[in-house]
Amino acid sequence: MATRTTKLQAVNQVISNIGQAPVTNLNTTNPQVSLAEDLIDQVSIDVQSEGWVFNTEKDYPFTPDNTTNQIAIPSNILQVDMPWGSGYNVVIRDGKLYDRLEHTYTWTKQVKLDVTWLFDFEELPEAAKQYITIRAANLFAMRMTGSTEVAKYSEREEVNARAALLEYECNQGDYSVFSSGADVSPVRTYRPINTVWRY
Repeated sequence: MATRTTKLQAVNQVISNIGQAPVTNLNTTNPQVSLAEDLIDQVSIDVQSEGWVFNTEKDYPFTPDNTTNQIAIPSNILQVDMPWGSGYNVVIRDGKLYDRLEHTYTWTKQVKLDVTWLFDFEELPEAAKQYITIRAANLFAMRMTGSTEVAKYSEREEVNARAALLEYECNQGDYSVFSSGADVSPVRTYRPINTVWRY
């Protein structure tokens, strides 16, 4: 019976990319295991920062603190935005919501933001886990050997994993040419595998 990929399984997949033996837990002083886990976390942040159907929400409500009139932004939020024409230009500064137009942290009422969340690896859909793992595995091989020739995973496999994630995005998002502009996912365009993806 198939099970969801764990962080331990992902780390073992990464270190196996250069022929290393699997480990039974992540509580180890093995520097290769630590590097593999760090790379998975870094790639996960990079991928989730793009904003996908599984980690974005529109019009998520935030209420100012009764004492300070400030809005604290949880640490597991990667970015926030407000709809065009809202009259605000918001960013996260010092863990709080800041209005760049009014130059203030003060809010007098609840605001609704479009949010991109950061989830733990094990909370992600399998398509995202696979892409993140393969991407991290190839980065790991380059860091450890200085060459991609010994890597188990090819650039093509990384591209295919990316394509599978995009297919998941399209299926889950139910996008169509008849959707309104606000409901249509941004079109992501391909760039070479050693660069970031833009949309």
